[in-house]
Amino acid sequence: MPSEYVMYLSMLLVGALAIAGISATMMSLNNTIENRAIKTELEHILQKISEVIHNVRNEGQKEIEQGAQSFDLIVMLNMPQKVQNEEYKVEVTSSSASYYLKATLVHQTNVNVVISLQISPNELSISGSLSSTSSTNKVMFSYDGQNIEIFLES
Repeated sequence: MPSEYVMYLSMLLVGALAIAGISATMMSLNNTIENRAIKTELEHILQKISEVIHNVRNEGQKEIEQGAQSFDLIVMLNMPQKVQNEEYKVEVTSSSASYYLKATLVHQTNVNVVISLQISPNELSISGSLSSTSSTNKVMFSYDGQNIEIFLES
């Protein structure tokens, strides 16, 4: 009888360990899937902002080619305020070869996404940042007769 009791307890222990292992695996998968979903949403937002930047740049180049001496062009952005209930910010970074857009969660800075704008810093200047909580996010193209600049501003 005592050996049956020990066998029963050992089977119960193995079952409990199996359930704990499965639970830990499921929680890990849930966190991984949630992070992927956040990154996918951030990348989608960056692609839209990138498209606006390229459109503004193309419109500005057309104006310059048509003989404009100086002008400003402003495009208001409609961005989601939160991604998976998290606030985020978008900023412009650069290397010697290209400008990049980087989106980062405000409270989890280790979750970020970077995309290349495929625009050389030798062509024009791009700078600034956007906040998801701002209602006045905009992309501004400015030409003063010599310098071409694009600003991201909240």
